[in-house]
Amino acid sequence: MSTPPGPDAASGPGPRRRARRWWIAAIVVVLVAAGAVVAGVLEHRAWVGTVATYEAEVARVTEDAATSRARAEEAYAASRDALDDAVDGGRPVLAGSEGQVGDPAVRAPLAAALDQAERLRDAEVTYPVSTRTVEEVTRPNPFRPQTLPRVEAEVVDGSDPAPAELDAAAAAVTAATAVVVEARQGWALEELQAAATEGRDALTDLRPQVGAATLGELDAAVTDAEAMIDAGADALDADDAVALRDTLLDTTESLWTDRLDQIVADRRRAARADGVDCREDRCVALTFDDGPVAETQRLLRILERKDAPATFFMVGDNVAARPEIARAVVDGGHLVGNHTWNHPQLTTLDDAEVRDEVRRTQDAVTEATGFTPYLLRPPYGDVDDRVRSLATRTGLDVVLWSLDTRDWESRDAREIRRRVRAEVEPGSNILLHDIHATSVDAVPKIIADLRQEDYVLVTADLLVGPDEP
Repeated sequence: MSTPPGPDAASGPGPRRRARRWWIAAIVVVLVAAGAVVAGVLEHRAWVGTVATYEAEVARVTEDAATSRARAEEAYAASRDALDDAVDGGRPVLAGSEGQVGDPAVRAPLAAALDQAERLRDAEVTYPVSTRTVEEVTRPNPFRPQTLPRVEAEVVDGSDPAPAELDAAAAAVTAATAVVVEARQGWALEELQAAATEGRDALTDLRPQVGAATLGELDAAVTDAEAMIDAGADALDADDAVALRDTLLDTTESLWTDRLDQIVADRRRAARADGVDCREDRCVALTFDDGPVAETQRLLRILERKDAPATFFMVGDNVAARPEIARAVVDGGHLVGNHTWNHPQLTTLDDAEVRDEVRRTQDAVTEATGFTPYLLRPPYGDVDDRVRSLATRTGLDVVLWSLDTRDWESRDAREIRRRVRAEVEPGSNILLHDIHATSVDAVPKIIADLRQEDYVLVTADLLVGPDEP
């Protein structure tokens, strides 16, 4: 038989349960407090980081505001200096290439680049300003409220024109300058080669006439030119090459001028020794252009019968075709001059073409007759300073005429004779053409008329101008 529990037995566990609940509450309190501490620490650290970022941004913006204009001015000045250097290098190259680099497509880009660069260089520079802002920052902690204020600063944002624009303009000028420099080097090399060729020809032609001692300066210049030419265009300083070219041309022209003067002076002294002095006598010269042709042989017979000297300005192509007639002219005691190879207008040709016209004719006459001409009559009387200089450097004095019979126009012997009688005067250089039969027909009576008026017939080189001694 069981016994029911008493009062003591029912209430025995009560104090132990209350004790457990207390410890649980304590643990919860501790955990909450710890969490609050951790959250506070993390929030503080975040705020410290935010403050540091804010202060760094404020410092950066403040620094930019203080130094941005100086940096912008410095950047602009550096690019401006580079642009100045490019323009200062390109402008003399463009000027120096005028008349040397003939292709406008080569020079035009440099001219355009320089114009653009100079517009940029001369433009008024400004320094645009913008406002930089550091926004305010508020601490989200209700127990420690704090606000970092909004900060604004004026910052210079570069320049206008910008350095990049100046740099691009400088690069364009530099690139275009290099193209013109290269083209000018090529031109200078060609010019130097041509001048050296003229110099070598002059050395060959003049050495037997004046001796090696007189040719020392020209010989040295030719040697220097050959060394420069051998080095090639890439190594060529165009200014040095042009200066050497000018030395070659001037020296060649000076030597030939002296020699031609000496030839004519010797001829005039010899004529005076034979009793003909055009300073005192009424001298005239009959000159015939464009032969030799078949009619030239008939003319030679007339001149021989009349014992009359004449001057024949021969076309090289005709000399090559009829060398025996050219030889007969020289054998008859007449003077032969150069009338180019195929009768072009020399001023329309470039230098190389002019040299070819006269040099080929010189060679043809020398080969046919043994005589080298020293007079040139340009076809149509078409001559300028450039052609005169080229002729001189080839060993030729330019001789035109003073009395044009216009025989090529009238083709009438009586009209040709009439013109001579009407217009002749002492010193007349009379233009005729032995390619026209009517001109040859007129010669006997022209000679008779001239001698009746006490004119003395001479070759063209003996005629003395009013200012000549």
